[in-house]
Amino acid sequence: MFKQTCSDLTKLPKQRVRQWLSSIESVICDADGVLWHFAKALDGAVDTFNQLSTSGRKTFIVSNNSEISRLDMANKAKDLGFTIEEDSVLTSAFSCANFLLMKKFQKKAFVMGERGIHQELEKLGVCSTKVSETLQRPINEFVADLKLDPDVGAVIVGRDEGFNMAKLVRAGTYLLNPGILFLGTCLDAAYPIGNNRVIVGAGATLAAMKALTGRKPLILGKPNPWTAAPLLQSGLIKPESTLMVGDTLETDIHFSANCGFQSLMVGSGVNSLKEVHKIIEEGDPKKKVLVPDTYLPSFGHLLEFLC
Repeated sequence: MFKQTCSDLTKLPKQRVRQWLSSIESVICDADGVLWHFAKALDGAVDTFNQLSTSGRKTFIVSNNSEISRLDMANKAKDLGFTIEEDSVLTSAFSCANFLLMKKFQKKAFVMGERGIHQELEKLGVCSTKVSETLQRPINEFVADLKLDPDVGAVIVGRDEGFNMAKLVRAGTYLLNPGILFLGTCLDAAYPIGNNRVIVGAGATLAAMKALTGRKPLILGKPNPWTAAPLLQSGLIKPESTLMVGDTLETDIHFSANCGFQSLMVGSGVNSLKEVHKIIEEGDPKKKVLVPDTYLPSFGHLLEFLC
């Protein structure tokens, strides 16, 4: 009905919006910027999410956050008041682990990232390894004496608060072997935290790795439809009756287009309505996938159409 028109639902008759929503059987929400911001739920998000659940719709959280496990994210959501279980949460960390499981991967995965990746790998029976080290001598000496684990068959890169030159060199040296898989959680280079401040994301680390090795990573978080594979392949959701709610064009909205979902962009996170209008005005057909079907200032604004 609204395919890639970025229709502002607040400017449409309520009955028309309600009619459209009646065709939606499943709702997938991004987490940060849609449901919460760090440790605080966004206004109206809890009531809206829970109302969607009690109305009989299937609700899910799909996030590129690889810092915590699916279980920890479900528990965080519950603590904030959202009604959800672990099996309704998907993360880029789980996506990487599931990819290796499906490939019957038997080696070790060297991880540059937070505990969420290690936890998801362990849960699926994939062995992972990491090294806590800093560069305390000349780089040429460090590289010359570098000992690599011959059992490593993959390098996984996520957001890593302990990122440093020593880790970069070790991971890059592994990747000089073309037989070792190069996986990334997402291409988010930075995360805004307010007051004109940002946190370095996995995309920044991956860019450095790509420059160092000349290799291109396989990104397994959004916008790769592989992220939604557990839901799609099981028949748990139907693409045409699934709504993706996100705040980021390059990940959430692009992901929705790749999966054949309907999309709702909210203005409470990374991208703005102004940026969408600019893409539409430029008319670049390659960027069409970044234009959402619908728009609301926040996820909480959807509640008035559900009552």
